[in-house]
Amino acid sequence: MAEYIIIYHGHGQPESKEAGEAARGRWMKWMQDLGENIINFGTPFKGGTILSADGSTRAGGLSGYSIVKADDMDAAMEIAKACPHLEVGEVEVAELMKGMG
Repeated sequence: MAEYIIIYHGHGQPESKEAGEAARGRWMKWMQDLGENIINFGTPFKGGTILSADGSTRAGGLSGYSIVKADDMDAAMEIAKACPHLEVGEVEVAELMKGMG
């Protein structure tokens, strides 16, 4: 099986404590449902900045990542389609290359 990174774009905050608890519950269920296919739960990001070669900067849109294993890109996309982050933003999926380090 190959490894894929799911990169979270966009930010959204729950409107209440109850909504936050419900969102955490959906994340925990998604990760539990992945079973052995979740390699790294990842971590959320806080306020990224994009730096260009000319020194200019702009606000970034990354908000976190997870790493999963799947048979192929289609299977990785099916995993991503069930991701709770899609309720507040977008996800990007890419296969991790082996043998680069």
